[in-house]
Amino acid sequence: MRRFLAAAAATLLALSPVLAEACGPRVELEFYESDGGDVFKIHNKSQEPWSVASVVLSLVATRGRVVFDTADGGAGTSMYYPFHPAAGDVGFVGATPVGDGDRALALKFSDFGPGKTFTFTVDVDAKSESGIDLPMVSDADMEGATGEAEMVKGADKLRATGTFGRQGKAVIGEGGLCA
Repeated sequence: MRRFLAAAAATLLALSPVLAEACGPRVELEFYESDGGDVFKIHNKSQEPWSVASVVLSLVATRGRVVFDTADGGAGTSMYYPFHPAAGDVGFVGATPVGDGDRALALKFSDFGPGKTFTFTVDVDAKSESGIDLPMVSDADMEGATGEAEMVKGADKLRATGTFGRQGKAVIGEGGLCA
């Protein structure tokens, strides 16, 4: 009986689908409120050698009508903080100028491979439905923001877009499944 059960178990294991490892391009964007400028993190979570060439962050469709607050007395309220690349050895090439009240930012990279993270700070403020400036931006206020990434792997290029949910995160590219 034991031999029969062992053989049956081995057969079931051999016939069951193998859990596939996620692979392909995947970028995760993360936002959180901070005292020293609001923080955005870009994580290259690709399992294959996909590099991030560029990321465009758009606040146009945010639930909280979020804007960049980079200058005193401008579009935002309270404290302002200009764009500042904070951390990440990803070959940061540069960013489009971020003006006060702007709602989009484009970033370029030269060596943003899998497993790497890039962090930047910039103040963002929201507006209430009645038009009052709100100095604190919640994860729910960021809902609807989009991120578009251009990914490269050798001669292959791919553009993908993700949308922020209520948790202050967006996923760009689903990564596919490795065979």
